[in-house]
Amino acid sequence: MYKKYQPNHLYQNNITVVSCPDFYFAVHYAEQMNQTIPEFLHRHDLYEIYYVTDGSMQCWCAGETRKLEKGDLLFLGKNLDHHMIYNPSNHGEYFVLIFAIEPRAQSGLKSACATSDASMEYSELEGMLKRIDEEKFILSPKKLFAETLIASLYEEQRNRQVGWNSVMGTLYYQFFIGAMRLLTEEPSNIHTPSGYMNVALTATKYIHANYSDEITLEEIASLLNVTPRHINRLFQDMFGTPFARTVNIIRMHYAKQYLVATDKSIELIADQVGLPSSKALTKLFKDQEGITPVEYRIQNRKIALK
Repeated sequence: MYKKYQPNHLYQNNITVVSCPDFYFAVHYAEQMNQTIPEFLHRHDLYEIYYVTDGSMQCWCAGETRKLEKGDLLFLGKNLDHHMIYNPSNHGEYFVLIFAIEPRAQSGLKSACATSDASMEYSELEGMLKRIDEEKFILSPKKLFAETLIASLYEEQRNRQVGWNSVMGTLYYQFFIGAMRLLTEEPSNIHTPSGYMNVALTATKYIHANYSDEITLEEIASLLNVTPRHINRLFQDMFGTPFARTVNIIRMHYAKQYLVATDKSIELIADQVGLPSSKALTKLFKDQEGITPVEYRIQNRKIALK
């Protein structure tokens, strides 16, 4: 009778794909194993990482034997004969991850959201993987402590709540990046995040930094290299208010801080938040809060004293 392999530990034999900005990270197999599960000699056109989570293990690869202690990682290149040496009298537990990364342009899993902004990340990872291929296998110079992450993977697989498969993909990628970072101390050459700038939010940060000065739509549009009309449309779409009104609302909120924390006059506060007069500040308060700045000061100072 056919018996299905049903382990009571982390085990994944379906391919899970993580979509990164410029490439795909595909997990082909992952399992948390121990010395009670013999592993036969094998090879494949994929990369593999052995990570010892407890005890010690011995791995045979490309005619050499390497002893691995808890926290050690062994990175294996493609098409390399290898296996963990079976020794049931020895205590050892390990996690194995078999994976590939592919640029979107070459992958059959194409997406309209692919961009060239993150090509450097793929190049950096590809360079590290090529080094592993050239050396056949690399034992990590430092130890990794990822027991909590692996426990989270097992919990996701066991509980299977909404979104569990996506979460597992993210955790696999987190493990992969943590492992790859052990191979180099060099910082990444990527200095900015990939993807398109959120122009509306970037504009609001400029407003926060310059609310006391004159701020024009044309000035921000020029700084962000877009048209004034585009800025106004983005503000309306994202915040539900046009650009000029958003600027004044931000100024009003800063005025609230002055009203509660200082005894400055309404005229002076209006000037310090970039409004032309106390009349403009009062009108803004009445429109947004339904009270005057003076009434707001009295009410909130009473609250602060309680």
